[in-house]
Amino acid sequence: NVSGWCKRRLSECPKISQKSKNYVFINQTMSWSSAQQYCRENYKDLAMIENQEENTEAQNAKLSNKVWIGLYREPWTWSDGSKSSFRNWYPSGSDNDGGNQHCGTENSIHVWGDEDCSWKRVFICHQDKIR
Repeated sequence: NVSGWCKRRLSECPKISQKSKNYVFINQTMSWSSAQQYCRENYKDLAMIENQEENTEAQNAKLSNKVWIGLYREPWTWSDGSKSSFRNWYPSGSDNDGGNQHCGTENSIHVWGDEDCSWKRVFICHQDKIR
């Protein structure tokens, strides 16, 4: 079982995809901005999830309950600066509780939430699919 092996042995576990992006789970906890920098230096960026199919691909890549994705506000934008038109929020997911939840997470049931960007979480990077 490759997934189990990755969990025990590696901090990075790429998932193979036939889609335009590969999602890579990074099993290191970082703040959102540190995770973004790590992804940009080693892959392309924090995970951009632009449709339901990509949301499923990202969900399949993650080995943790809650991960940083490349979404931040205001308005909600992907970390490369592009607008986010696909939405998959938990009913109370983008409530900005406390006024300082400006970074996006994906949780274990495929839905998004907002959290304080300084919290340390594992995360998902993406890279372009090499054809």
